[in-house]
Amino acid sequence: MKIAAAGNTEVPALLVLESKGYIVSCSEDSAAWKAMKYENEFIAESPLELLGLVEMFNERGEQWRAEDSDIDRCIDQYRGLGG
Repeated sequence: MKIAAAGNTEVPALLVLESKGYIVSCSEDSAAWKAMKYENEFIAESPLELLGLVEMFNERGEQWRAEDSDIDRCIDQYRGLGG
């Protein structure tokens, strides 16, 4: 299977968030999407990014931030990182 980030992935991303119990909302101009559950709040520019933040937190927990050594390694390994 091949899947790419595109307009047809936004609704499935929202459905996944809802199935996980998140309350999802967006600003009037759809520039900011928000997912809330318990005391956790996630904000992103798209439903797909929102799902990514939620899944990153679910995997890494409160220690979601990367260590300096991980940042350095990823910058070296993934040349497109950071623009």
